[in-house]
Amino acid sequence: MVETFFPIILLVGVVASIMIQNHIKAIPLPIVFIVVGMLFSMLPLYQHFTFDPTLFLFLIVAPFLYNDAQSASRYWIGRGAINIFSLSIMLVIFTVIGVGIVVHSIFSIIPLALVIALSAIVTPTDATSVSAFSFPNKNLQIPYIILQNESLFNDATGFVTLNIAVAMYLSGTFSIGAALVAFLIEFGGGLLFGVIIGVIIHAIRSLLISLGDDSPLVMVSIEMIVPFIAYFVADGFGFSGILAVVAAGLIQGSENDNLQLTSSRMQLVRSNAWEIIEQALTGVIFILLGISLPTIIIGILNTGHNLLFLLVMIALSIYTVKFVIRLLWTRYLVWMHIPSASRWKDSWIMALSGASGTISLALAFLLPKSINENSVVNRNSMIFIISVVIIVSLTIAAVTVPKLTRPKKNKDLIKPVDKWVREMIMVAMNTVRKEKEHQVESDIVVDALSQQLHAHKFVNRRERHQIYRFAYKAEINAVNELLSEKKITQDEHKYYLEFLALSFKTVTGGPLTNLLLRFRFGFNIGKLYRDINSVQEMFLTSPLLAEQFYWVNQFESHDEDIMSIEKVGFDAVMSALKEKFHGQSVSLELHDVRSFYRERHRRMYQSTPNPKIFYQLFLEAFHAEFEFLQNTIRDGKIGMDTAEALQEHIIYDQMALIQNDSVYTQNYEIKRYDK
Repeated sequence: MVETFFPIILLVGVVASIMIQNHIKAIPLPIVFIVVGMLFSMLPLYQHFTFDPTLFLFLIVAPFLYNDAQSASRYWIGRGAINIFSLSIMLVIFTVIGVGIVVHSIFSIIPLALVIALSAIVTPTDATSVSAFSFPNKNLQIPYIILQNESLFNDATGFVTLNIAVAMYLSGTFSIGAALVAFLIEFGGGLLFGVIIGVIIHAIRSLLISLGDDSPLVMVSIEMIVPFIAYFVADGFGFSGILAVVAAGLIQGSENDNLQLTSSRMQLVRSNAWEIIEQALTGVIFILLGISLPTIIIGILNTGHNLLFLLVMIALSIYTVKFVIRLLWTRYLVWMHIPSASRWKDSWIMALSGASGTISLALAFLLPKSINENSVVNRNSMIFIISVVIIVSLTIAAVTVPKLTRPKKNKDLIKPVDKWVREMIMVAMNTVRKEKEHQVESDIVVDALSQQLHAHKFVNRRERHQIYRFAYKAEINAVNELLSEKKITQDEHKYYLEFLALSFKTVTGGPLTNLLLRFRFGFNIGKLYRDINSVQEMFLTSPLLAEQFYWVNQFESHDEDIMSIEKVGFDAVMSALKEKFHGQSVSLELHDVRSFYRERHRRMYQSTPNPKIFYQLFLEAFHAEFEFLQNTIRDGKIGMDTAEALQEHIIYDQMALIQNDSVYTQNYEIKRYDK
């Protein structure tokens, strides 16, 4: 039973790490994962944790690479075939040999074959680890595309090279001819099997689409099993399972390109599903490293206090030699497709961004346990060296790459995307406000749009409580004035003040208050109307709504009108808030209070919203947002990145409306009960 919580706690760690990094952006996300993993290692469940590396490669690395491959641009892969061959094969081989020779000559205690194995593991780039902060400037799109395409294929090259180096170490012999043949068989065979499997799955999915059986569940489920089938079949025949996965992913990616606007819902679900899976898998890999590191470090320290320093020096040497080779190679042996204003800068960016990451970590855990030549050369020491290289490369990239890629200031980048989103929403709100014929529906839509302006702000509950109290007193004063002018009776005054007191208690109280009020209104409804269905309905209704339903019915049962009193109170509150906060920006707390009173007023005083009109007004709002987007693009005020972000915002809002349109109107009808 305890083991059941193992993956659950890992997932919790992934979520917590992402939330932490979202607020501390200076720290690379993989490093946050590692730190969280080290904290988890203190739990009894994770102490001395070990797992099957082959299963790890099959379950985690295969789907991870598959998604990268299907997301890659086939156009740029075709145009950059020379660069892919140069970086993914020739550079990897040259780096593996070069690092092996140099580092072995400095630290001769490590056999050449194992230094080559270490180099094979850390040489593959993990561009996805630094893409989030590497390339804010789209003028550097070409280096970024080159990095993405390189990372697809050099993983497989590193994996094959690692197998050859480990086999060379364990057997004690090495033949260039045999190694070359093994490399070509694994490389070519993996690609061939991946293409065959990809074509078969492509044909199956095309048939399902033509038959109309392209529901997201069916299509996405089929796609999810492709990387496992490709890896399992190719590996079973002695070929590279990694390359088979990459090839199958490229075939499926070409199918997705051809779909264009066909099966749009399926494509959206597929994209979101893979995004979640990739983030989860990345987090799990690095958290597992963090869980394993303390045990590895303790074992190294028990061997010798100076050993840890030696291993760090070996790791730094590997990173330095690898970096120098990569810098020179990208400067002189990479074709940039288009003329570059700063060729050396491009090379520095590609060298720094070629950080080791997820794949390197996965390969590290594949090292056989039989590697145990001496206190320096053993599996734990090698995993520690690889971990240091990963952490160093990611940290250096996180610090230096954003500075090198920082774009020149222009109008588009001076104003962040969230500012453009805010401006676009304001345009939509102003458009809907012009609708005077359907005021109820217009107010609901405006409130729904305005809520987005405060979506990512922290609520100061104390300040909101103070604003509620101010509004509460303003309404009491207005009702007292009605009584003094004899416009309402003593009973109306008494019961309306009771209604206000309960409302104030509800909006400022906690969960316990909420529960007690549910019981109170449910009991009162049952006592008055002796209807079990009404009691049940009232108990399941929010107290904010229940108290309004209850008091409307109470006033009507005595031939009294709560709505006219409420209108006076509402006008008094709105006027008082406007006067008190005149000239100030609308805070989230003030927005919440105003929204509460507007909703109460609509629900009690005005008619039930017309869902059709409501829907039409939302469409008008979206149309206004699209017009705003078109005008800003036409006037050259924003670039394509910002335009795509704004368009995505509109599309997601439209989808949310389609799925939740009833939420906006379902609670506006006052329920009336007959005695």
